[in-house]
Amino acid sequence: MIFRLEDDADQQIYAKRRVDALSLYQSLSELLKHLKEIYEDQNLIRKCRREYVALKQLNKLFSSFYSEFTRIFSFLNYDDVTLMNDIQNKINNHLQNALSVCFIEFSSLDKLKIFLQDVNNKQRVNYQLRDEQRTVKSIAASKKRFVSSSTSASTLTTSYVRLATFSTLESE
Repeated sequence: MIFRLEDDADQQIYAKRRVDALSLYQSLSELLKHLKEIYEDQNLIRKCRREYVALKQLNKLFSSFYSEFTRIFSFLNYDDVTLMNDIQNKINNHLQNALSVCFIEFSSLDKLKIFLQDVNNKQRVNYQLRDEQRTVKSIAASKKRFVSSSTSASTLTTSYVRLATFSTLESE
């Protein structure tokens, strides 16, 4: 293997990359693992693990939740299977219910994400339609009450006018 490292990183691996070294790097992944052990920020990793454990979707949009999910797991060394299992426990109840009745085996985290995003978008549209229907019904009910109270007030006013007219006619 040919290395293009400089300064401190080059000095860190020098002992294992020399031709006469007792223990050479067998692969690039072995080299990267060694450098990761040296340079990786352990405080950041611990912080990300805590955030990952605490992460829940709750009332957030799935897209916002998933952005946070990917930001956190990008610092962690979890495989897709683990992430796919974990995300199912972190999404909100509505998405968990949709996932439990779909009976689809997802082959990748990306496919699971696309499915959950689609379900979330459809649910949001349904909620918006439901809210709009409630608003329309509420406005119609308010209008009906207003018309009803206006009619009552109009009838009452007409009754007072008739009574006043009748009283005026009697007194004449």
